[in-house]
Amino acid sequence: MKLVSKCLYSLKQGIKGIFSNKTMSFISVISVTSALIILGIVFTIVLNINQFIQFAKDEINEVRVSMEANISEEEKAKIKEDISKITGVKEVEYKTKEKSFNDMKKSWGEEAYLLDGVENPLNDFYLVTIDNPDNLKTVSSKISKLGGVEEVKYNQDIMQNFLSMSNMVKKFGSIIIIALLLICLVIISNTIKSRVYSKKEEIQIIKYVGASNGFIIAPFIVEGFTIGMMGSLLAVGACVGMYGYILEKTTSIISKVVGNVALPLTSISMSLIAVLVITGISIGVLGSVLSVKKHLKV
Repeated sequence: MKLVSKCLYSLKQGIKGIFSNKTMSFISVISVTSALIILGIVFTIVLNINQFIQFAKDEINEVRVSMEANISEEEKAKIKEDISKITGVKEVEYKTKEKSFNDMKKSWGEEAYLLDGVENPLNDFYLVTIDNPDNLKTVSSKISKLGGVEEVKYNQDIMQNFLSMSNMVKKFGSIIIIALLLICLVIISNTIKSRVYSKKEEIQIIKYVGASNGFIIAPFIVEGFTIGMMGSLLAVGACVGMYGYILEKTTSIISKVVGNVALPLTSISMSLIAVLVITGISIGVLGSVLSVKKHLKV
Protein backbone atom coordinates (compact mmCIF):
# COMPACT_ATOMS: atom_id res chain seq x y z
CA MET A 1 0.00 0.00 0.00
CA LYS A 2 2.88 2.31 0.86
CA LEU A 3 4.49 1.62 -2.52
CA VAL A 4 1.25 2.47 -4.33
CA SER A 5 1.03 5.78 -2.44
CA LYS A 6 4.60 6.67 -3.42
CA CYS A 7 3.92 5.85 -7.06
CA LEU A 8 0.73 7.93 -7.10
CA TYR A 9 2.58 10.84 -5.44
CA SER A 10 5.39 10.69 -8.03
CA LEU A 11 2.90 10.49 -10.89
CA LYS A 12 0.87 13.42 -9.56
CA GLN A 13 3.93 15.61 -8.96
CA GLY A 14 5.40 14.74 -12.36
CA ILE A 15 2.24 15.69 -14.26
CA LYS A 16 1.92 18.82 -12.11
CA GLY A 17 5.47 19.79 -13.05
CA ILE A 18 4.64 19.71 -16.77
CA PHE A 19 1.68 22.06 -16.39
CA SER A 20 3.44 24.39 -13.96
CA ASN A 21 5.97 25.26 -16.66
CA LYS A 22 3.86 25.04 -19.78
CA THR A 23 6.10 27.06 -22.09
CA MET A 24 9.28 25.06 -21.46
CA SER A 25 7.34 21.79 -21.50
CA PHE A 26 5.80 22.71 -24.85
CA ILE A 27 9.22 23.63 -26.30
CA SER A 28 10.65 20.34 -25.03
CA VAL A 29 7.84 18.27 -26.57
CA ILE A 30 8.17 20.08 -29.92
CA SER A 31 11.96 19.69 -29.88
CA VAL A 32 11.73 15.97 -29.17
CA THR A 33 9.05 15.58 -31.84
CA SER A 34 11.11 17.42 -34.46
CA ALA A 35 14.27 15.42 -33.72
CA LEU A 36 12.41 12.11 -33.73
CA ILE A 37 10.64 12.94 -37.01
CA ILE A 38 14.03 13.43 -38.64
CA LEU A 39 15.22 10.21 -36.96
CA GLY A 40 12.13 8.44 -38.31
CA ILE A 41 12.70 9.74 -41.84
CA VAL A 42 16.36 8.69 -41.88
CA PHE A 43 15.48 5.34 -40.27
CA THR A 44 12.78 4.70 -42.89
CA ILE A 45 15.14 5.57 -45.74
CA VAL A 46 17.84 3.26 -44.37
CA LEU A 47 15.35 0.38 -43.93
CA ASN A 48 14.14 0.75 -47.51
CA ILE A 49 17.69 0.98 -48.83
CA ASN A 50 18.53 -2.26 -47.01
CA GLN A 51 15.38 -3.83 -48.42
CA PHE A 52 16.34 -2.77 -51.94
CA ILE A 53 19.90 -4.07 -51.51
CA GLN A 54 18.52 -7.42 -50.37
CA PHE A 55 16.14 -7.46 -53.33
CA ALA A 56 18.93 -6.48 -55.74
CA LYS A 57 21.37 -9.03 -54.34
CA ASP A 58 20.14 -11.68 -56.78
CA GLU A 59 20.24 -9.17 -59.62
CA ILE A 60 23.89 -8.25 -59.13
CA ASN A 61 24.70 -11.97 -58.93
CA GLU A 62 23.40 -12.39 -62.46
CA VAL A 63 25.14 -11.96 -65.81
CA ARG A 64 23.14 -11.60 -69.00
CA VAL A 65 24.90 -13.32 -71.91
CA SER A 66 23.53 -12.41 -75.35
CA MET A 67 24.43 -14.70 -78.23
CA GLU A 68 25.20 -13.89 -81.82
CA ALA A 69 22.27 -13.97 -84.23
CA ASN A 70 21.52 -17.05 -86.33
CA ILE A 71 23.71 -19.49 -84.41
CA SER A 72 22.55 -23.10 -84.30
CA GLU A 73 21.00 -24.92 -81.36
CA GLU A 74 24.15 -27.05 -81.10
CA GLU A 75 26.27 -23.91 -80.77
CA LYS A 76 23.93 -22.56 -78.09
CA ALA A 77 24.22 -25.80 -76.16
CA LYS A 78 28.01 -25.66 -76.46
CA ILE A 79 28.03 -22.10 -75.08
CA LYS A 80 25.96 -23.22 -72.11
CA GLU A 81 28.30 -26.11 -71.45
CA ASP A 82 31.36 -23.85 -71.62
CA ILE A 83 29.80 -21.30 -69.29
CA SER A 84 28.88 -24.00 -66.76
CA LYS A 85 32.53 -25.09 -66.57
CA ILE A 86 33.74 -21.64 -65.51
CA THR A 87 34.70 -21.43 -61.83
CA GLY A 88 32.22 -19.28 -59.90
CA VAL A 89 29.18 -20.03 -62.06
CA LYS A 90 26.28 -21.31 -59.99
CA GLU A 91 23.51 -21.70 -62.57
CA VAL A 92 22.90 -21.14 -66.29
CA GLU A 93 19.32 -20.55 -67.50
CA TYR A 94 18.23 -20.15 -71.12
CA LYS A 95 15.83 -17.29 -71.87
CA THR A 96 14.15 -16.96 -75.26
CA LYS A 97 13.47 -13.51 -76.66
CA GLU A 98 9.73 -14.33 -76.79
CA LYS A 99 9.58 -15.12 -73.08
CA SER A 100 11.62 -12.01 -72.22
CA PHE A 101 9.29 -9.84 -74.30
CA ASN A 102 6.21 -11.31 -72.60
CA ASP A 103 7.78 -10.72 -69.18
CA MET A 104 8.38 -7.11 -70.18
CA LYS A 105 4.72 -6.73 -71.14
CA LYS A 106 3.62 -8.12 -67.77
CA SER A 107 5.91 -5.73 -65.90
CA TRP A 108 4.33 -2.78 -67.74
CA GLY A 109 0.91 -3.66 -66.32
CA GLU A 110 -1.90 -1.49 -67.73
CA GLU A 111 0.50 0.22 -70.16
CA ALA A 112 1.37 -3.13 -71.82
CA TYR A 113 -0.86 -2.22 -74.77
CA LEU A 114 1.85 0.27 -75.85
CA LEU A 115 3.98 -2.71 -76.91
CA ASP A 116 1.27 -4.20 -79.11
CA GLY A 117 2.47 -4.32 -82.71
CA VAL A 118 6.05 -3.54 -81.69
CA GLU A 119 8.64 -5.87 -83.21
CA ASN A 120 10.49 -7.82 -80.54
CA PRO A 121 13.91 -6.12 -80.26
CA LEU A 122 15.35 -8.65 -77.80
CA ASN A 123 17.69 -11.58 -78.38
CA ASP A 124 17.87 -15.04 -76.88
CA PHE A 125 20.25 -15.05 -73.95
CA TYR A 126 21.60 -17.02 -71.03
CA LEU A 127 21.04 -15.75 -67.49
CA VAL A 128 24.11 -16.80 -65.53
CA THR A 129 23.98 -16.78 -61.72
CA ILE A 130 27.31 -16.22 -59.96
CA ASP A 131 28.05 -17.67 -56.52
CA ASN A 132 29.67 -14.43 -55.28
CA PRO A 133 29.20 -10.82 -56.52
CA ASP A 134 32.95 -10.26 -56.09
CA ASN A 135 33.55 -12.72 -58.92
CA LEU A 136 31.30 -10.91 -61.40
CA LYS A 137 34.07 -9.11 -63.27
CA THR A 138 36.31 -12.17 -63.55
CA VAL A 139 33.54 -14.53 -64.64
CA SER A 140 32.09 -11.99 -67.10
CA SER A 141 35.51 -11.53 -68.70
CA LYS A 142 35.87 -15.27 -69.22
CA ILE A 143 32.37 -15.60 -70.68
CA SER A 144 32.93 -12.72 -73.13
CA LYS A 145 35.87 -14.63 -74.67
CA LEU A 146 33.73 -17.66 -75.58
CA GLY A 147 32.83 -18.21 -79.23
CA GLY A 148 29.27 -17.24 -80.20
CA VAL A 149 28.89 -14.73 -77.34
CA GLU A 150 27.90 -11.28 -78.57
CA GLU A 151 27.57 -9.28 -75.35
CA VAL A 152 27.90 -9.73 -71.58
CA LYS A 153 26.04 -7.39 -69.22
CA TYR A 154 26.03 -7.11 -65.44
CA ASN A 155 25.18 -4.45 -62.85
CA GLN A 156 28.16 -4.44 -60.51
CA ASP A 157 29.15 -0.81 -61.13
CA ILE A 158 25.59 0.41 -60.58
CA MET A 159 25.29 -1.51 -57.32
CA GLN A 160 28.67 -0.31 -56.09
CA ASN A 161 27.57 3.29 -56.64
CA PHE A 162 24.31 2.56 -54.88
CA LEU A 163 26.08 0.99 -51.90
CA SER A 164 28.38 4.01 -51.66
CA MET A 165 25.39 6.33 -51.67
CA SER A 166 23.69 4.14 -49.05
CA ASN A 167 26.69 4.34 -46.73
CA MET A 168 26.87 8.09 -47.19
CA VAL A 169 23.18 8.46 -46.27
CA LYS A 170 23.67 6.33 -43.16
CA LYS A 171 26.73 8.28 -41.99
CA PHE A 172 25.24 11.71 -42.70
CA GLY A 173 21.95 10.70 -41.11
CA SER A 174 23.70 9.37 -38.00
CA ILE A 175 25.55 12.66 -37.50
CA ILE A 176 22.34 14.68 -37.81
CA ILE A 177 20.43 12.36 -35.48
CA ILE A 178 23.12 12.41 -32.76
CA ALA A 179 23.32 16.22 -32.93
CA LEU A 180 19.54 16.61 -32.67
CA LEU A 181 19.23 14.10 -29.83
CA LEU A 182 21.92 15.95 -27.87
CA ILE A 183 20.04 19.23 -28.41
CA CYS A 184 16.82 17.60 -27.19
CA LEU A 185 18.64 16.21 -24.17
CA VAL A 186 19.88 19.69 -23.25
CA ILE A 187 16.42 21.24 -23.72
CA ILE A 188 14.70 18.59 -21.60
CA SER A 189 17.42 18.90 -18.95
CA ASN A 190 16.88 22.67 -18.79
CA THR A 191 13.13 22.17 -18.56
CA ILE A 192 13.48 19.81 -15.62
CA LYS A 193 16.28 21.94 -14.13
CA SER A 194 13.98 24.95 -13.87
CA ARG A 195 11.60 22.80 -11.83
CA VAL A 196 14.44 21.52 -9.69
CA TYR A 197 15.62 25.06 -8.89
CA SER A 198 12.10 26.09 -7.88
CA LYS A 199 11.96 23.13 -5.47
CA LYS A 200 15.60 23.21 -4.40
CA GLU A 201 14.88 24.02 -0.75
CA GLU A 202 12.05 21.49 -0.58
CA ILE A 203 14.39 18.81 -1.96
CA GLN A 204 17.03 19.63 0.62
CA ILE A 205 14.52 19.51 3.49
CA ILE A 206 13.01 16.14 2.58
CA LYS A 207 16.52 14.86 1.95
CA TYR A 208 17.57 15.88 5.49
CA VAL A 209 14.53 14.18 7.05
CA GLY A 210 15.50 10.88 5.44
CA ALA A 211 13.80 10.73 2.03
CA SER A 212 15.58 8.40 -0.40
CA ASN A 213 17.10 9.59 -3.64
CA GLY A 214 14.59 7.47 -5.53
CA PHE A 215 11.63 9.18 -3.82
CA ILE A 216 13.03 12.63 -4.70
CA ILE A 217 13.93 11.92 -8.30
CA ALA A 218 10.83 9.88 -9.22
CA PRO A 219 8.50 12.87 -9.96
CA PHE A 220 11.11 14.41 -12.26
CA ILE A 221 11.57 11.09 -14.05
CA VAL A 222 7.79 10.96 -14.57
CA GLU A 223 7.96 14.47 -16.01
CA GLY A 224 10.80 13.59 -18.40
CA PHE A 225 9.14 10.28 -19.30
CA THR A 226 5.89 12.07 -20.16
CA ILE A 227 7.62 14.70 -22.31
CA GLY A 228 9.55 12.00 -24.15
CA MET A 229 6.46 9.86 -24.62
CA MET A 230 4.37 12.76 -25.96
CA GLY A 231 7.10 13.78 -28.38
CA SER A 232 7.64 10.23 -29.62
CA LEU A 233 3.93 9.56 -30.19
CA LEU A 234 3.57 12.78 -32.18
CA ALA A 235 6.65 11.82 -34.21
CA VAL A 236 5.33 8.31 -34.88
CA GLY A 237 2.02 9.74 -36.09
CA ALA A 238 3.76 12.22 -38.39
CA CYS A 239 6.23 9.65 -39.82
CA VAL A 240 3.62 6.95 -40.38
CA GLY A 241 1.29 9.48 -42.03
CA MET A 242 4.03 10.79 -44.34
CA TYR A 243 5.26 7.30 -45.26
CA GLY A 244 1.72 6.08 -45.99
CA TYR A 245 1.06 9.10 -48.22
CA ILE A 246 4.36 8.76 -50.12
CA LEU A 247 3.88 4.99 -50.48
CA GLU A 248 0.41 5.48 -51.91
CA LYS A 249 1.63 8.04 -54.45
CA THR A 250 4.80 6.25 -55.57
CA THR A 251 4.15 2.49 -55.32
CA SER A 252 2.90 2.10 -58.90
CA ILE A 253 5.83 4.09 -60.30
CA ILE A 254 8.49 2.28 -58.23
CA SER A 255 7.07 -1.16 -59.02
CA LYS A 256 7.39 -0.49 -62.75
CA VAL A 257 11.03 0.54 -62.41
CA VAL A 258 12.51 -1.86 -59.84
CA GLY A 259 9.61 -4.02 -58.70
CA ASN A 260 7.69 -4.05 -55.44
CA VAL A 261 10.63 -3.42 -53.09
CA ALA A 262 9.25 -0.74 -50.74
CA LEU A 263 8.54 -1.95 -47.20
CA PRO A 264 4.80 -2.14 -46.38
CA LEU A 265 3.25 0.43 -44.05
CA THR A 266 2.53 -2.15 -41.33
CA SER A 267 6.18 -3.21 -41.17
CA ILE A 268 7.46 0.37 -41.07
CA SER A 269 4.85 1.36 -38.44
CA MET A 270 5.94 -1.32 -35.98
CA SER A 271 9.63 -0.47 -36.46
CA LEU A 272 8.99 3.26 -36.02
CA ILE A 273 6.92 2.74 -32.87
CA ALA A 274 9.66 0.62 -31.31
CA VAL A 275 12.58 2.92 -32.22
CA LEU A 276 10.97 6.34 -31.71
CA VAL A 277 9.10 5.56 -28.50
CA ILE A 278 12.13 3.93 -26.86
CA THR A 279 14.39 6.80 -27.98
CA GLY A 280 11.95 9.51 -26.87
CA ILE A 281 11.42 7.99 -23.42
CA SER A 282 15.16 7.39 -22.98
CA ILE A 283 15.97 11.03 -23.76
CA GLY A 284 13.28 12.25 -21.37
CA VAL A 285 14.35 10.02 -18.48
CA LEU A 286 18.08 10.64 -19.01
CA GLY A 287 17.51 14.41 -19.14
CA SER A 288 15.61 14.24 -15.85
CA VAL A 289 18.26 12.17 -14.08
CA LEU A 290 21.07 14.49 -15.20
CA SER A 291 19.16 17.56 -14.00
CA VAL A 292 18.33 16.26 -10.52
CA LYS A 293 21.43 14.21 -9.72
CA LYS A 294 23.71 17.01 -8.47
CA HIS A 295 20.97 18.35 -6.13
CA LEU A 296 20.76 15.04 -4.27
CA LYS A 297 24.11 15.71 -2.59
CA VAL A 298 23.33 17.72 0.56
